[in-house]
Amino acid sequence: MNINLIEARVEELDENLELTTDEIFEIVCREHHLNADSLAKELSCKCPFALTGFLSELELTKIADYLTIE
Repeated sequence: MNINLIEARVEELDENLELTTDEIFEIVCREHHLNADSLAKELSCKCPFALTGFLSELELTKIADYLTIE
């Protein structure tokens, strides 16, 4: 999982003034196969900026705990 790609996507979506932070959070999670519900519960919010900070602090093996299985 490349955190830099997630951060870049968050910034790209944030430039669209019609999207809320909740919508950006959901879009990024969906695009990167992340479990939005688990992450929102862990973060106590749906903030895409908190998401990137949280993911950058996790060990790579722990990120797998937040992936969706498709």
